Amino acid sequence: MDENDVEGARAGCVATVVSDSLFLGDFMGKSGLIWLSIFAVTALMFLQLPPMMAKQDSVFHTYSALVEVDALARQKYVERIEPDVLVDGAIRGMMFQLDPYSGYIAPNELPRFERRSRGAFEGIGIELGIRQGKLVVIAPIEGGPAARAGVLAGDELLSIDGVDLERRSVLNVEELLAGDVGAVITILVRHPGEDEPQKLSITREHITVRTVRGFRRSGPDSWDYFIDREDRIGYIRVSSFRASTMQQFDEALRELLVGGVRGIILDLRFDPGGLMNSAIAMADRFLSDGSILSTVTRRQAIKEYRATSPGSITEIPIVVLVNSSSASSAEIVAGALQARGRAIVVGERSFGKGSVQHRIELTGHGGAIKLTVAHYKLPDGRIIHRTPGNLDTDNWGILPDIVISLDEYETMGIQRARHALDVGPVDEQVAGTTLLTVDRQLVESLTQVRRMLSEVPVLDQ
Repeated sequence: MDENDVEGARAGCVATVVSDSLFLGDFMGKSGLIWLSIFAVTALMFLQLPPMMAKQDSVFHTYSALVEVDALARQKYVERIEPDVLVDGAIRGMMFQLDPYSGYIAPNELPRFERRSRGAFEGIGIELGIRQGKLVVIAPIEGGPAARAGVLAGDELLSIDGVDLERRSVLNVEELLAGDVGAVITILVRHPGEDEPQKLSITREHITVRTVRGFRRSGPDSWDYFIDREDRIGYIRVSSFRASTMQQFDEALRELLVGGVRGIILDLRFDPGGLMNSAIAMADRFLSDGSILSTVTRRQAIKEYRATSPGSITEIPIVVLVNSSSASSAEIVAGALQARGRAIVVGERSFGKGSVQHRIELTGHGGAIKLTVAHYKLPDGRIIHRTPGNLDTDNWGILPDIVISLDEYETMGIQRARHALDVGPVDEQVAGTTLLTVDRQLVESLTQVRRMLSEVPVLDQ
């Protein structure tokens, strides 16, 4: 090969290299990018494989005992086990470990759960909570079968049809209480201040809750919302917060406004709460702007609910009554009006149930869980909910501006007098006189409203 041939060969090699480079660039610019992406994803998967395997191993290690128990029970238990029994029991147990208000709702329990949230359900009519580790009646539904049978706010609930209720969640016990209309159940309760429990037989009923009442009846199905007509002082008693509560509450307010009301007593004692939205709407009636409530999650995600101006009653003095059976939505209303300086709160420290539960459906299961997802926070920063961490502090519940403590006998006397009024027929004048005789908290509320009215000029209504 001469010099020219060598140079030609070199040129050919260069041309080939250049040509190959152009081909590679063309390849990389098109389908090569796809292959490069596939390579990168595959490499990433291999890099993540050890953590993924470790996570799976951790999950298996956590639940291996549960799987083993399930297998052993199905293999060796003396009787045949229904397919979902152990799984349902395990879910109930997990929820109970969180708090008393979280729980499991089996597929067949969902319809009753939904009816209860709307305020109409089958049962005996009590609201439950946990106090000092004991299952207690926050309040019986006024006029319901449990109240008529003698169940009182503060009663410790010990058993249902002989079933011991120790270490059962509130939601689980509520399902035991619910059932067919007309069926009789037997409960064992211990009244506050008494040693011996009482056995009560109660017939389940279809309960449609009337949640708003006045001071005395004005007819078989109507109420007089004035406690003092001469001074034009109104009185509204709210027994729980349901879907129909605000309609009834607005009707009571309209009657009072037409009658020229100058001051209002809002009685939230023995009110175990209910729907948060109803509580926010009630507080909004007396606030024209600003914060009513916030909900705070574990990750400090905050959702705020603010008052709106239309329809607000801002000039009429308000006194709110609470006691140890005022919970949840009742605490929202009392706490918001107190924190915003809109009302004076009279009575006893409230129950301390300020948590938000969401119903979350289980995928492919048919059931659901009721899970505590947030706590209520009042406009002044207080958290309503009583927890092991704040139990020995003042940082839970609603602390009244004026504390009037009642003993067990006074509390029972108020409940029985109110019950006699609710179920009627009674002598209305006697019933009202009885309440003002036995109810020192109500008397103090009247005193406070009159004091506030004496400090402002009387306007023609």
